[in-house]
Amino acid sequence: MRLPEHFVNRMKKQLGVNYEAFEASYDREHYVSLKINTLKISVEKFIEIFPYPLKPVPWTEDGFYYRPEDPVTKHPYFYAGLFYVQEPSAMSPVVALAPKPGDLCLDTCAAPGGKSMQIATQIMDHGLLVTNDINETRVKAILRNSEKFGLRNVLILNESPEKIVKAIGNRFNRILVDAPCSGEGMFRKDPKAIKSYETFGPLACQEMQRGIIDQLEGLVASNAVIVYSTCTFAPEENEDQIQYLLECSDRFKERAIDLNTIEFDDASKPYMTHIWPHLHKGEGHFIASIEASDKIEHFDAEVYPCNQPPEAFVEFMKVHLKRPLAGYFSLEGEKLYLKPELKVPTKGLKVVREGLLLGELKKGRFAPSQALAMYLKMADFHPVLDLPASGDEVTRYLKGETVFVGSESSGLHLICTDGYPIGFAKISNGTLKNMYPVSWRMM
Repeated sequence: MRLPEHFVNRMKKQLGVNYEAFEASYDREHYVSLKINTLKISVEKFIEIFPYPLKPVPWTEDGFYYRPEDPVTKHPYFYAGLFYVQEPSAMSPVVALAPKPGDLCLDTCAAPGGKSMQIATQIMDHGLLVTNDINETRVKAILRNSEKFGLRNVLILNESPEKIVKAIGNRFNRILVDAPCSGEGMFRKDPKAIKSYETFGPLACQEMQRGIIDQLEGLVASNAVIVYSTCTFAPEENEDQIQYLLECSDRFKERAIDLNTIEFDDASKPYMTHIWPHLHKGEGHFIASIEASDKIEHFDAEVYPCNQPPEAFVEFMKVHLKRPLAGYFSLEGEKLYLKPELKVPTKGLKVVREGLLLGELKKGRFAPSQALAMYLKMADFHPVLDLPASGDEVTRYLKGETVFVGSESSGLHLICTDGYPIGFAKISNGTLKNMYPVSWRMM
């Protein structure tokens, strides 16, 4: 692989005697891995039913390497939201962040959403995940992934950090800044990153990153944890930025991190380190952890009160749900939402989604959404049609085709594969009328 000359020269100085091994790593294939959605399935159960061999990613309990030749994204379990394909090193920042159930978390630069989904599984979809991206196109991927993962306690924003500060303020217990960067660590995985690097290098990225860093003081609650990460090696985007953050305010201090099997570049600085492609089974990554002061004046999130949903949805639950949903229901136009457990101010913000989209009310009738199907468990709904993942019928369903199922029951069904929901369909005379969304379909 032909690497940029100025990048090579800097890395030779940065790594010294280790540069040769580093350079040789670019001649090896990059690693591919997946992260299990433990909101839907346990790690043990997934390993038991997944048809392809897996090997653990050492720095996380729910990440696994798979073989590049295995078509994992064509498997029905992918469409059931049982896992997310994620580069192994990219799993490390959320491990360092260590969010807990009930935390109010912010992912500042979240698209396409892999790290946000990882945060959601760590907080067990309790508390609130505010996931944001300033790019209007890329934020759509966060929405899709949050629906596929079956999330309720999520607020998806399309905003700048300074506007989030103004609206929400000092409320967050955990903040992830996976900063936009020059992408040096992705050269092996994506050669296109080299071309981008030539026009969008470390110094240009440093300025953008500082625009985000400057807002952190206005977002943290007392004792909050911030993890800053990039997929680059440049000190201007990494160590220099952490030094800048610590020098800008006395409200921040270093916080030691534990990334099982990853040794620190400098043992005297256990709050930041790299994942190196010549030392670890993953692409290049930088991770640093910072803790906020315990003397920050902050605001707690409010709890959404419970209320009664519209009568049409009450009737839907009586017919179909074995476990009625409860919480704060909000009818916005024709769309009905179940709001998150926690509420934060959103005035003036571009809100893409707050909570779970249940469906639409049209002419007094309730039509369920794909998001609701992905939120439910098979045991929650009646009636159900469970298709084997190894069969032809589930593939045809996921492609949006008509399926002949020979079922004697009729009407709306939750369609599952091996016990895990994938969507809705109406059955009449043994024929399945497909309701799987066009934009979700298997190609």
